[in-house]
Amino acid sequence: MVEPGNLGRGAGFAAGAASGAMQRRLRTMSTHPEDPRVFSQSKILLMFGLPLSVLSTLIMPMFISDYLASSDRDLFAFFLPVLLLVVSYSFVLHAFFRRFGVDRDKVWTRFGKVFYRQVRFVEIERLDVGVNRFKLYAHGTKVNIDYNRFDYSLVYIRLLEELQYRRFKLQKVEINDPDWEVAAQTHRHMLATKVYQSHQAFYDANPAEFARLEALMQPPKTYVK
Repeated sequence: MVEPGNLGRGAGFAAGAASGAMQRRLRTMSTHPEDPRVFSQSKILLMFGLPLSVLSTLIMPMFISDYLASSDRDLFAFFLPVLLLVVSYSFVLHAFFRRFGVDRDKVWTRFGKVFYRQVRFVEIERLDVGVNRFKLYAHGTKVNIDYNRFDYSLVYIRLLEELQYRRFKLQKVEINDPDWEVAAQTHRHMLATKVYQSHQAFYDANPAEFARLEALMQPPKTYVK
């Protein structure tokens, strides 16, 4: 039997207590949980990347000179400054070009014009769970949802809306599995709780929106597909 869910007023604290508290504190939250978002970690990446890239660029000629002048040619001593150089420049490149985003139609990720990937919500075929992330699949494409790094509340709401009228695979539970309804209700509660714990002040101040979120937790009477 599938039991309807509801959001207790303590759900926000309970859902967030066990996950990455530090990363959550660094997130930039939207005013409304259904606002489209574009995310980056440029500030923190540049904070570390710029000083490291300047330092590694300045010291690299010295290491090259010492390596060429040395008789034993210790590769390990040469490898460490090269690794520092690569990592520092990688931070800077990701700060300028790596972006993540979500709107009502899709969730996406890109690296400048080199890389772009998206999953449309109406085409989602599977929702999976990884380490501190959800994974959305559609037509062979996967997009990770790193919920501790960014405020993906709109993703959770769109998944709740999709589960109101159609079935898709939930982790290892196929749509024709007898346990699918139980799995669906578990996921509805999890997703709604994540939205609420990220925007508790908003929902406490807007009873109609809170009622809508609770309604999205309930199993539908029928599915369109």
